[in-house]
Amino acid sequence: MKIKLIDPTNLLPYERNPRHNDEAIATLERSISEFGFRQPIVVDEEMVILAGHTRHQAALNMELDLVPIHIADGLSEEQKKSFRIMDNKSAELATWDRDALKQELAELSEFDFDMTLTGFSLDEIARLGGTDLEFAIPVNDDDIEEEFSDDYEMTNV
Repeated sequence: MKIKLIDPTNLLPYERNPRHNDEAIATLERSISEFGFRQPIVVDEEMVILAGHTRHQAALNMELDLVPIHIADGLSEEQKKSFRIMDNKSAELATWDRDALKQELAELSEFDFDMTLTGFSLDEIARLGGTDLEFAIPVNDDDIEEEFSDDYEMTNV
């Protein structure tokens, strides 16, 4: 896979993008500031975005001069449409291993690190991690977001 650096103003958002990204942009801006740009924006030969609208908008907001892109050439129009949808839908299909996530968060909490750079709020982290994480705040497990309660039985810690 070839990656090129390009001015983000030269990229074209897909006009009919069915995904609403506004809520994720600020979090992604913080992530890019902390970790750098680690995932390329995928575009077609005309520089229309196939995957990475949120990364693109974050880059524009941050006034970045260059962003990594991958040109997915040779895709048919139906493949482009399908890929755009699949790229977003695949994240929804994945589930969390609550115990493994709790362990990762607990280990991360031992460092002097902004835990919200994980993408989770401190409230979510507290609910996921229980009261054994030093930053945890007491919450009612009944309030945990639906995506976590679907696969796991919640008990009071």
